[in-house]
Amino acid sequence: MRLRALRADPDAFGSTLERELPLDDAAWRERVTGSAWFLAHPLGLVAGAVEEPGRAVLSSLWVSPAARGHGVGRRLVSAVADWAVTEGASELLARVFDDNATAAALWTSCGLVAGEETVVSRRDPTRTWRTWSRQLPRVSA
Repeated sequence: MRLRALRADPDAFGSTLERELPLDDAAWRERVTGSAWFLAHPLGLVAGAVEEPGRAVLSSLWVSPAARGHGVGRRLVSAVADWAVTEGASELLARVFDDNATAAALWTSCGLVAGEETVVSRRDPTRTWRTWSRQLPRVSA
């Protein structure tokens, strides 16, 4: 599914199809270790990882073109947020290119707020990205 996402929307990710296509099974297994992956039907994918204590990062979000506009992205963000709370995170982060208006609209609709700092992309210095964040509810013990 990751390769399909890179083929369909190459500018949405920090990686490239050319970089990931040659990966073997062992490399793919290593990449998914340490993250929680969520799949949706119709086709959607997202990963969540604890970046540091209290902070979870949502990454690699992709929804197939045919499934866009049907709430799949919001459900995937919600799944990662719910998972992050169970992992003890109090903040959810997502990083997105500034020229990705669709992702920015999704983050906004899910309660994330864009940070002030912009970072120049290593892959394409003409593009910048920023970190979006949202506070998560605390789980009482």
